[in-house]
Amino acid sequence: MFQVKFKDEDGLSLIKKIALFVFATIYPLLVSMHTMLPPLIGLAGYFMIVNMKRKEKIYIVATFFYLLNLDLNLSLPLFHSLLSIFFIYMFVYTPLTRLVRCKVCLLFALISMIDFVYYILIFIYDFIVGSNTILADIILVYYIVIDIFLGILL
Repeated sequence: MFQVKFKDEDGLSLIKKIALFVFATIYPLLVSMHTMLPPLIGLAGYFMIVNMKRKEKIYIVATFFYLLNLDLNLSLPLFHSLLSIFFIYMFVYTPLTRLVRCKVCLLFALISMIDFVYYILIFIYDFIVGSNTILADIILVYYIVIDIFLGILL
């Protein structure tokens, strides 16, 4: 008999893959129009780190596509986000997983570190180049808090 295969080798249906890439396309557009929507850099970094460990390519590509859209729509440097994610993955993630057994605590720590490393890199870049990519005000704290809160909810 003829069977239709609804799931790919990743275990995701076509509708879930489409929804994932629609979110990675549409949300950065919404962030560029509405300033109260956070860019979710830490959450994207957490998804990238966890899925690098699991070797699930579709999530890594979707996260990279999301970060690329943030770069194109908000002019947030893609290099800084990838550098901060890979720095945390290479030097912090493995020792932290051995130290922290609570999944929510690990998520909180990773998202916080990714956000702080990313914003520190942005501020260093702004200082060297003499530009203002992002302002350090209460909205930046709001972005980090919402990023961590959404990570805990997911």
